[in-house]
Amino acid sequence: MAHITSNLLLHRFRRMNQSEPSPPPAPQPSEKIDPEYGCYRPTPVDIIVAHIMLTRSLKLPPELVDSIFDMAEYWAHSINVIDYPAQQQRELRIMGSSRTENKFLVSSLTIIDGQESLSNEPAYDTLDATPLPHKTDCDPSYFSKLAMYPTPRLLNPARKIVFKIKSHDQGWGGPLEKRGTFEASWTWFEAGLERFDPEATCHGYSTFDGASIPALPVCGLRPIQPEIAPVRSNAGHDKPTEQNQADSVEPDPAEDVYTYIHPLQGRPEWQIQCNKTATRDWQEHKITWSYLDDVKSDSDEGKALETRGRGRATGDGSFVRNLRMGDVITVWGKARFPGWVNSIERVEIEVYWAV
Repeated sequence: MAHITSNLLLHRFRRMNQSEPSPPPAPQPSEKIDPEYGCYRPTPVDIIVAHIMLTRSLKLPPELVDSIFDMAEYWAHSINVIDYPAQQQRELRIMGSSRTENKFLVSSLTIIDGQESLSNEPAYDTLDATPLPHKTDCDPSYFSKLAMYPTPRLLNPARKIVFKIKSHDQGWGGPLEKRGTFEASWTWFEAGLERFDPEATCHGYSTFDGASIPALPVCGLRPIQPEIAPVRSNAGHDKPTEQNQADSVEPDPAEDVYTYIHPLQGRPEWQIQCNKTATRDWQEHKITWSYLDDVKSDSDEGKALETRGRGRATGDGSFVRNLRMGDVITVWGKARFPGWVNSIERVEIEVYWAV
């Protein structure tokens, strides 16, 4: 018995003198975790790896895996932000009846471009397309061969767009009974659309840092919305009136010159959000357009969108469903009539697409 007891004590003594293993490192948040919502944001490679694991290891049909990913919103995404106080030390002010009452604000990356940018150009997302006609559509393979990561297998891969806007108007004016509502507001935001044209040429192209032309340069984009109209033919001598041409592009004198068309009122199919009327406090808006949306513009639900400051024709999901690989979404700020001011602090576009 004594022999057994001594052996037990010796064993315990040895254990007490053994160095304790160092504790495992504290878990660190992944770089792919969204800091605002705490959810995981997969890359195109992550999505393809998960798809292969489910189809090959679990023998699930690819169509079922695609449906699971859509239900889980397991999509690739890009985020583009313009923060005026951070970048320009003050908010942006768009004045009604001024030469800049229609102001390009920010654009998304192309659909397929998930931050590993094919559009690696300084200030890419704050340069709008030169207003020239879009002549030829790009084949999906045009974009697929440029990317070093998986690209969408679908012709229309877009799933969701999230706009986040912080803004307000001048804080006075308008009918008394409309103040504090979204009615009778003359400051608002509209979506736009740009597409690459394989026939586009970049005359006098240069980047700010002297780098070579990127795979998808701004000068290769052509506007779909807003629409454009000619202001000078190649035989004429009128000066162009468009003020928003990209700084890196010099139009060919032999080409016709075009300008954007901006109607007086907001278009219900493009209006993202308007400001509250005569409200000086900063307002933060989050607007989601989904491929699953199915709200008719002439329905009660469409009217409800309008009372919340949205375009009543933006709820049918058609804009998202019709987006193609390589498309670029833009945001324009608007103001109308003397005294109306659209003050803008921040605009953000998030685009999600299936891979």
